[in-house]
Amino acid sequence: MTVIDKILNEWSFRCHDGIVDLNDRNKVKILFEILKEDIDDDILNALISTDAPTKEKILKYLRRIGDTNSNENLEQQVATLLKPKLGRNGLIEQVIFIADSKQFDVLEELKSYLENPTIGYSDLIENDNLDTLFAPTNFPKEFIDKIITIKGSAQPSLGMGEVALCVFLKNTFKSNKGDVVSDGNLIEIKGSNAKIMDSEISVGSKSEISDNPKFQNIVQKYSTDTLGKNTTWVEYIQTTYNNTSNKKQYVDDLNNFLRDLYPKTNISVSDADLKTIDLFNKKIAVSIAKDYLKDQNLLIFNSATKNYIYIEGYEEYVNKIYDGTIFAARASDKVPRISY
Repeated sequence: MTVIDKILNEWSFRCHDGIVDLNDRNKVKILFEILKEDIDDDILNALISTDAPTKEKILKYLRRIGDTNSNENLEQQVATLLKPKLGRNGLIEQVIFIADSKQFDVLEELKSYLENPTIGYSDLIENDNLDTLFAPTNFPKEFIDKIITIKGSAQPSLGMGEVALCVFLKNTFKSNKGDVVSDGNLIEIKGSNAKIMDSEISVGSKSEISDNPKFQNIVQKYSTDTLGKNTTWVEYIQTTYNNTSNKKQYVDDLNNFLRDLYPKTNISVSDADLKTIDLFNKKIAVSIAKDYLKDQNLLIFNSATKNYIYIEGYEEYVNKIYDGTIFAARASDKVPRISY
């Protein structure tokens, strides 16, 4: 029998009806007599008049302090449950620290949830907002928000939302290859202005493009203009295409340049891709993402609204680019940025 059990038993014994009750002034006095604490009327009145959830927190606290080792044991149990999900001790400690803080005090509830989670991969697909996705967990919204914002710079790096998905989704854990794995599905998580590209491609710079001999060849053969300070190279390429009479040779030279710029993509643009600047930009975006999304899915997350879009594989990514569901910003360097 723990100390708190003894206190509760003694409190019940001294109550005339054997029932402990924080709403009853006389019974609360008995409790504090047992705890050998002095209490004035102001504190007593505040305790009795407080709301039911607060009273439950008081009883919960009393139960927890009854055994000096109980909280350490609880932390260890939660850490054991989080270990296969998060791996890193630093992340586990952050989650436990937040859950056990005075602001939230949900460590027991977190342990219970981790033992029997209520949301999973199918819920991730069906939703489009993290607030609505995590609502069935019944944790305070502010607590969920804190978990969502956990990030880490240690390798592999950790973006906003990744820890929350691992903690709250069943059968979901941090992966060494992608960001997370949920029910066997590898998921890469990206924020706004994301670079969706194969690892063989570097971001580069505008000067890297303008200094490329194959790009200079295009400038010398097809244009009297140079790449201006306020013009993206994508705009320059498409405008030059519109102004040239020898479009077939231009497309051949352009593809030669693009394959040098994006190695191993085997990118190939056509006249249809060069009708507008946006079409050309979309062609680049989908070409450099093909290998990247070959074996994994993509979640693009808006940190301001907590809205997200879940994209299952490369083909769906291509469709979302071309129907405008996700937006490819014109590349000022080598890589278009993807937003949702």
